[in-house]
Amino acid sequence: MEQKAFEQYIWEYASNMYRLAFAMLHNREDAEDAVSEAVLRAYENRHTLRRQDSFKPWIMQITANEARKIYGKNKRFTPVEDMEAYMPSFQDEKHELWDVVMELKSVHREVIVLYFYERFTVKEISAVLRVPEGTVKSRLSRGKKQLRKALER
Repeated sequence: MEQKAFEQYIWEYASNMYRLAFAMLHNREDAEDAVSEAVLRAYENRHTLRRQDSFKPWIMQITANEARKIYGKNKRFTPVEDMEAYMPSFQDEKHELWDVVMELKSVHREVIVLYFYERFTVKEISAVLRVPEGTVKSRLSRGKKQLRKALER
């Protein structure tokens, strides 16, 4: 992949990468670090990408891996400050749904963000998170149930 094409794809998917990293890490600085590391890793390994039309799942997988590395190193919970600045632009005025999604357990939050916000298929999520499709389906189901419960309150 040419450097120019790589740069265009990164600009196109940077907000998606950040949204996923932030959903996994709940911390602005860590999410930024994860995205930066993902871009660096992707650039170094851009020759391994076989088809350019699979760039988004490929870069999201790298981003998820980098976020997991940072999470593993930190093993801490940091309160989210100034969260409104990072809300997806397509949320309702009160951001209720995003707030509820951010309260889910990490494993459920990851699949919910990838499925509903990034519009990935179960198969793509399976590849990004490197878990079986059945695991993705069960996490998605449990995540939806938790969202339903939280929204009924």
